[in-house]
Amino acid sequence: MLQYTVYADLNCPFCYALHEQLNQFGLLPQVDWRLVEHAPDIAIYNKTAENQAELASDVFVVRSRVPNINVALPQKRSDSHFASLCVIQAAEHDLAKSIKLRHLLYRALWVEGLDIADVPVIYDCLIAAGLPAEVTIEEAQENTLSQWQNSWEAGNFNLRMPVISSSDGRTSIGLPSPDDLQSFFKGEEISIQEVRGEIHPRALQQTIAIYCDHDLDNIWPLIASLRNDYNILLPSNLAELKRLLHEDHPALLLLSTEQQWDSMFSLCRDITSNQDELSVPVAFINQEVDDRLELDAYKAGASDFMALSRSEAVLQSRIQLLMQMKQSQDKLARSARIDGLTQVNNRREFERSLETEWRRAQRSKRSLVLLMLDADHFKAFNDKYGHLAGDGCLRTVAQTIKKTVQRAEDTVYRYGGEEFAVLLPESNLEGADILAEKIRKNIEALQIAHTAASTAPVVTVSIGIASYKPSEELCPNELIERADQALYQAKARGRNQVVKAEKTTALASK
Repeated sequence: MLQYTVYADLNCPFCYALHEQLNQFGLLPQVDWRLVEHAPDIAIYNKTAENQAELASDVFVVRSRVPNINVALPQKRSDSHFASLCVIQAAEHDLAKSIKLRHLLYRALWVEGLDIADVPVIYDCLIAAGLPAEVTIEEAQENTLSQWQNSWEAGNFNLRMPVISSSDGRTSIGLPSPDDLQSFFKGEEISIQEVRGEIHPRALQQTIAIYCDHDLDNIWPLIASLRNDYNILLPSNLAELKRLLHEDHPALLLLSTEQQWDSMFSLCRDITSNQDELSVPVAFINQEVDDRLELDAYKAGASDFMALSRSEAVLQSRIQLLMQMKQSQDKLARSARIDGLTQVNNRREFERSLETEWRRAQRSKRSLVLLMLDADHFKAFNDKYGHLAGDGCLRTVAQTIKKTVQRAEDTVYRYGGEEFAVLLPESNLEGADILAEKIRKNIEALQIAHTAASTAPVVTVSIGIASYKPSEELCPNELIERADQALYQAKARGRNQVVKAEKTTALASK
């Protein structure tokens, strides 16, 4: 049987999510789980605005990638050193109980929001795991932790992510999808999953962004009351906030200040005066009721002014009301983004999304892939079967594409007529080729009769693929042009096939 080694930190939500998935799949017994410290000096800077923003972002990504895993935003990352030593010490006496202890420590931090550097928290986990409460850490445990740390660092993974290596030489970096994870443990190769908070996939829960110019401790009770029901993002500076508003589209922005009220009111005016582009409600948080500040907030365009002196239930109800209003607005806006016939995104939404994903890819230095699809001989289909049958065919084709595209961040659009587009952020030509071929086969397998076609007696599609690593010198239209050229080649070569745009040294992803 293949053996697997995992290098993971107790202090990492991606590692926690991987541990939970392996536990759900019954795969933990096959794993040598080696604890490491992604950032040994975390205790020094764990409460800086930048670190808290990264922590919130990481939790957001985990919840979006694996929505079946229960994870909540803790107030801070813990120092995991002593807790890791306790797990190592427990494994020397009882491996099964040490696994349970590791599971309890992960959940204490990432579900209950406790600090696993606190001795009482570790004590409770030891007792719950059936282990003695008294722990004596010796040089042997320190040496084991140091050896694991050195092995992880020697691997040059250079990521604060879990790493799985198998005895046959395969490696998985990051948080694979559940399907990929199970495939990996069946001996298959999977694509490397490098996920950080830089690129946010679409989340199932609504997102609240909270921006404040002071220590989060003062408003943490409110955050703690919201973190289970909503995704929380904590931008650390104005530049990050503005990027988030344009690209990650939170459902609500909460602003908190202790001294800089004029600056916050000015920020609120800028956001609310640009609702056509941003469309996010803004609410202020203050420690006490203050009629003058509240009136100024409303004049600046705020939707609400909340005093932390009010009861938790009242604050939650007011936030819930704001979120419900946002959902109603989004439903109206959605009707302008969705193609009425096929119920996938329309051309206007494609152009907006392409601009957004292009900027993200520029920042992350990762590839952006575009699939252009065209139903073969569709004019002949309409001429033979009629336009009503043609409309039904396009609906079926669109929904088949949508069902085949499974990653949450991949999006399907009706580009025009019988032509569709699929935008694949953070993908590559090889992965896109596999997906495109699957789409082609699934549409052919529908067996929609098309006796007027010269390609096949059923409806088929031709697909062109292009990939860029965007730079300042390029524009999104060049990606469209190259995908369209590949689509033209697919048609010229006989249709019902996939063609990748030829790579160029400067532009195409490798």
